[in-house]
Amino acid sequence: MEQNSTILGEGHSTIRPLFNGTNYSYWRVRMKLFIQANDYEVWRIITNGSSILMKRVKGVIVPKEESE
Repeated sequence: MEQNSTILGEGHSTIRPLFNGTNYSYWRVRMKLFIQANDYEVWRIITNGSSILMKRVKGVIVPKEESE
């Protein structure tokens, strides 16, 4: 039996939520939390796309804040 070298705290799991065709709302929330917990940058790419959105502030081009 293969052991995971990462020590997990109580309530933590490394198993991704699988969608079985039912209860989509529940699965969607669990998958979102799973992705955010494993790599938040991946979640940002899923929600915002792979390009960094820019804006002009006082004539200077700067990255937009995530909230924008």
